[in-house]
Amino acid sequence: MSVDFDLFQGAARSTDAVAPLPFRLVLGSRSPRRRGLLTSAGYRFAVLPSDDAVEENEPLDGLSPSELVDRLAFVKARDVVRQLRPLVETSNLPALPASPVSLGFPNPPKSPNPLEASEPTALRQEFDAIFGASTAPFVVLSCDSVAVCGDEILGKPTDRADAERMLRLLSGAEHEVRTGLCLWATPGDRVLRRVEISRLWMEPLSEERLAAYLESGLWEGKAGAFGYQDGNDWLRLTFGSESNIVGLPLAALADSLRTLAAEIAPPQTT
Repeated sequence: MSVDFDLFQGAARSTDAVAPLPFRLVLGSRSPRRRGLLTSAGYRFAVLPSDDAVEENEPLDGLSPSELVDRLAFVKARDVVRQLRPLVETSNLPALPASPVSLGFPNPPKSPNPLEASEPTALRQEFDAIFGASTAPFVVLSCDSVAVCGDEILGKPTDRADAERMLRLLSGAEHEVRTGLCLWATPGDRVLRRVEISRLWMEPLSEERLAAYLESGLWEGKAGAFGYQDGNDWLRLTFGSESNIVGLPLAALADSLRTLAAEIAPPQTT
């Protein structure tokens, strides 16, 4: 089994997802997998990752898996929007909203803005090279994914031993991959959020197969200690989309982008 990014490209284009957008799309992630999915789907976008500190400073205890990925996608997007503030062609911008308080957690400390103390000329030039000399709004795209098996949330393994523990837990079991998707338009601070769920069955792993995968290092930086896109024939999709498992649900993204596009540039009526 292997995953071909052209599959995702065709799926996105079948829903007209790559029609010209009335905004500049910014991926707030360092993930090469999310970048590859966006590229293969035909999107034009820039990359501006959030600061790692925004996750470290966010209170997450007691959240359900869906609340967790939704919250982290939100705070990542908020941090990227803060970095973009010097480039937004408007004045009197309101303060960025804090994390949602409906879940009963205090607001996190403000994340530092690396551009507040530096000239954003280089970033502006980089964006102009991608989008042209545009004053269109920005839309920041941020995601967060976790694997869930039983009652345990599986993020990225801290080391090989942690990866082995996760894979032994998943071996011979069905589990879920949940991805929080956040789109944040600026100026205007229109935010769309959703959580997508996919389910996978992992065949029982022999000691030899487990050892080989751990030795490969392919588990590094991946929620649940595995990558669906790595071509493992011991993983089978039972529900949801493949792109969601890789970390970016393309159908949900296309739907949300169409919603934002209609709001930012409503269709002309005659």
